[in-house]
Amino acid sequence: MASSLPSAALTLLKALVDRGQAIGSIADLDTVELEQRLQQSTAAMQLQQPADKPVLALFGETLVATREACETSEIFEFTGHFDEVSNSGNQGKASRLDVAVVEWPSLHPESAVEATRLANRLNARLLILVYDYASRSALRRLQTDRVTALRSPLDIAALEAVVAWRFGFTPAREESPETTGGVIPSRQFNDRELAHLAAQSPAIACECPMHLAQLITSLVRFEIYSAECESRNAEDAALHSYLHNTTSRARSMMERALARVVELENLSTLPES
Repeated sequence: MASSLPSAALTLLKALVDRGQAIGSIADLDTVELEQRLQQSTAAMQLQQPADKPVLALFGETLVATREACETSEIFEFTGHFDEVSNSGNQGKASRLDVAVVEWPSLHPESAVEATRLANRLNARLLILVYDYASRSALRRLQTDRVTALRSPLDIAALEAVVAWRFGFTPAREESPETTGGVIPSRQFNDRELAHLAAQSPAIACECPMHLAQLITSLVRFEIYSAECESRNAEDAALHSYLHNTTSRARSMMERALARVVELENLSTLPES
């Protein structure tokens, strides 16, 4: 029972919940662990922009779909897309490459050794593997300071969140009552409404509602995933909290855009009974 906890632990729990952390992920932590997580959360909120943005390149045919979003990112400097690592030309030891995002469909425990070798070959400070299938043991071995993994299809919000965390950069935030103080903005559209809006789009000239609904659905799923993702230590927990908060803000912005489209197009959010 929460009432049996020391007052200091209750205060820490409240502070962490106010910053968007799920109570189920922190309820069993002792006071020392709660303090560590709060310190990590505070550090994440106080990240400052470095002098130079990290340089990022994409490697893999399917990752071309993310190229346009990468070109306009405020988090990193996009240096190019290559179908294969061997096609990167001069992008190697003599060139600066902070982040290499590599298509890697299947991850296995032995992939960790191959990934480290590839990071060395590319002279990359961070290697992000974009996978379709992976075992838990493979993912555990891959989560290091230099190598991490993101599930395909690559989500730009998730990519930016990982890069921002690793390189200590936070873009300027849009300050509003729902995004200040670490409060997670509530959902504006539920799953049924998003599915209905996506289905309406082919019947109208503009397909923006469909694309926005699909994007929001993807963000909602990653938001849930990052909130439930297992953490090995306080630093891990802070990263997942940062990913969850960043994705929540992105989802809220897209919801406001969809609400505007719904208003202008005079769309219904639910099917008529």
